[in-house]
Amino acid sequence: MHEFAIAQSLIETASAEAQRVGAQRVTALYCRIGVLRQVAGELLAEAFYIVRDGTLCETAELDIEKTYMQATCGQCGQAYPIHDWQWDCPVCGAETPSVTGGDELELVSIEAEVADEDSCAQEHLSAQR
Repeated sequence: MHEFAIAQSLIETASAEAQRVGAQRVTALYCRIGVLRQVAGELLAEAFYIVRDGTLCETAELDIEKTYMQATCGQCGQAYPIHDWQWDCPVCGAETPSVTGGDELELVSIEAEVADEDSCAQEHLSAQR
């Protein structure tokens, strides 16, 4: 199950970035995963919540955005997402679109608590993986 390896990598990356900025803990990770990656979101979340123990991400939440392949019709120029492997253009019915995306595996941003002189502040850290 490769979800554990992905979860471990997410935690290592988020923890390293949090340490770099002096954060006390990571509160959330935001990911974008394409359908072509064949990553089960439920399994990734389960692995994440197991692997995060004892790290700066110990109480962090994981937010996963599922992305789809994007098609552009060669006939009419219509752009549309491909769901359930339906390739035909929804406007003109053409069968041979130009396809992009759906293969993303990105850690988009990290939310962390950093010490402030008067109180704890939250900071959003950007990261791409």
